[in-house]
Amino acid sequence: MKLYQLCVSFILLAYSHLISATDSGSLSIPVGLLRSALEPTFVAKFSLFVALLLAGTIAAGRAGKWLFRLPVIAGQIVGGIILGPSLLNVPGWAFFAEPLRLIQFDTWEIYSIASSDLFVFVIVLLSSALTVSYLLWIAGHETDIRDIYQIGFTAMAAGIFGALFPILMTVLVLMYGMPIGWSVAETVGIGLAFAATSVSIPVAMLFAYNKMHLQSSKATLGAAVIDDILAVVLLSLFFIGAEAGAFGQVTRLIVPGHGVSLLGSLVYMVGAFVFIGVTGYWGVPPLMRWLKKYHHSPMIAPLANIIMLLYFACAELFGGLAGITGAYFAGLFQRLGDKRHTAEKVFSPYVNAILLPLFLGSIGLQIDVTILDGFAWVIVVILLVVSIISKLLGCWVATAMSNWFGNRGTYRWRWIDTYLFGSSMVARGEVGLVVSTVLYGSKVISPYQYVIAVVVIVLTTIAAPIMLGVGFYWLRQLETYERPQEFTLNIGLFPIIGTMQMFNILVGRLKANGEYQTSVQMSEGRKIVNVEGLQVRLILCPDDGIILKGNHEHINHLLHIVKQAIEHDVERLGVI
Repeated sequence: MKLYQLCVSFILLAYSHLISATDSGSLSIPVGLLRSALEPTFVAKFSLFVALLLAGTIAAGRAGKWLFRLPVIAGQIVGGIILGPSLLNVPGWAFFAEPLRLIQFDTWEIYSIASSDLFVFVIVLLSSALTVSYLLWIAGHETDIRDIYQIGFTAMAAGIFGALFPILMTVLVLMYGMPIGWSVAETVGIGLAFAATSVSIPVAMLFAYNKMHLQSSKATLGAAVIDDILAVVLLSLFFIGAEAGAFGQVTRLIVPGHGVSLLGSLVYMVGAFVFIGVTGYWGVPPLMRWLKKYHHSPMIAPLANIIMLLYFACAELFGGLAGITGAYFAGLFQRLGDKRHTAEKVFSPYVNAILLPLFLGSIGLQIDVTILDGFAWVIVVILLVVSIISKLLGCWVATAMSNWFGNRGTYRWRWIDTYLFGSSMVARGEVGLVVSTVLYGSKVISPYQYVIAVVVIVLTTIAAPIMLGVGFYWLRQLETYERPQEFTLNIGLFPIIGTMQMFNILVGRLKANGEYQTSVQMSEGRKIVNVEGLQVRLILCPDDGIILKGNHEHINHLLHIVKQAIEHDVERLGVI
C-alpha cells in the first residue's frame, strides 16, 4: 500500500494534462527538466493558490462551527469540497490552469503541464508526507505504553473486527442486499477500501477537543495501527487470490507490494517492525538524552523530524505498511527521551496554522461529486451507513468482550466510551484513498466505482468528527452529572510575566513533582494539561487566560507550591 502511488495516480489519472509521449505511449517529462529555474509569476500564482485554499478552508471551518455547530475539522474538509471541482473548481480557473512550459535545451522540445495540476500535486504530496506524519507522530508522543498495555486486548480485538466487519458487511449488502451486478472482486475490493482506519482525522479531532487522555482515545491509537496492518495483509491476500482466479476473471493485476507471496510480504513487515523497534527503543531515547545533557537541545526538534520521516519511509518502502504506522512509533519512542516535549513545541505552531488546514482542504480538492447520478448517490448513502455501523459494531464487540472476560482492575467500558471508540474508528481518510487508488490502478474497480468509494471515504472523514462532537457533548453531560462538585478557577492573564510563561511555570512544577500528565496543543490556540495524579486540568486560553479545573484542594496545593517557587526565585533578584 504505497502512498506515492496516490500522488502519481492522482496526477496521471485525474488530470492528465501533460503534453508529451514516449515511444510506448506513456506520458513523461525528461529527467532533470523540472529542475530548471522557476518563473517568478509561477511561484506567485502558487502562493496565491495556497492563500486561497487556506482562507477558504479556515473560513469554512469557522463558519460551520458558528452557524451549524459543525466541528472545525469537518468544516475545513467541506471548505475543500467547495473550492474543488464539485463547486467553485478553483484549480480549473484559467488564471491557475495556465500551462507551465518547460524547454529541453538540447533538443528544444517544449513540454507543458497545467500549473494548477502541479499546485494540487504539491499540496497533496506535502500533506501526505508531512501533515499526516506529524499527526501520527504526536499521537505516538502522547501515548503512554502502560496505557496501551492495559487496553491491549481491547485494541487488538477492535482492530481485527474493525477490519473484517466492513469487508463482510459490504459484500453482503452489495451482493445480496441490493444486487447491482458488481462482481465478487469488485465488491471485495470496495470492502477493502473501507477496512483500514485513517486515524489522522480523529486524532486531530481528539486533540482539538483536548480528549487524548480518554481511554477510548488511547484504544483508538492501538486499534488503528492493528487494523491498518491487518488491512495490508488482507490486501495482499486479495491480490494473490485474484491472480489465482478465486474471485472470477480479473484483469492481470499489478501488485503494489514486494511480490505476490504472502510469506514474502509478512517477512518485509516483520523486518520493518524489528528495525523500527530496535533502533527506536535503543537509539532514539539515548540520542535525545545525550543532546539535552551536552546542551544541544536546539537539535532535538530537527532530529525528531528526520527520524519521523525516516520511519515513515521505512514502513512504506520496506515494510509494505502505511507510512503513518512508522510515524506513530517514531513519536512513541521520542516520548521516552524527550520528557519536556521540546520537539512538539517546535512542530505544533507551523503545522496547526498551515499544514493541517491544507491537508484537510486537499481532501475536498480531489473529488468531483457532480459526476454521480441519483442511483450512485443511493449506493453512496448505503455504503456510508454500512461503513459507519461496521466500525461501531467492531468496537462494541471488542469492548463487550473486554467487560465480560476482563480481570478485576481492568477498565470497564461504558456505553459512551464504546461510542467514542467506534466514532474515532469511522474515518478512512487518506488510507482508504490509497487503497482505492491501488485497486483502481490495478483494474479491480471501475472509474464509476472508484468515485463512489472516494465519496464514501470523504463522507466518513466528515462523519467521524461530527459523531465525536456529539459524543463529547454527551460525555460532558454525563461528567456534569457524575462530578457536580468540580471546581473551576480562572486566574486570568499575566501581562508582565506573560500568560504562556506562567502556564509553563505551572506545568514545570508538575513535572518537578513527578506527577503524570498528558499535554495537548492543537487547533484554536488552546492548550490543556491533564494531571491525573492531582485530578486537575490546566487550560491555556489565549483570550481568557489560565483556567484550572478539578479538585478544589488539589488546585490550592498546586498554586501554593508554585507561589513558593516564584517567591524563592524572586528573592535572588535582591542579591548583589
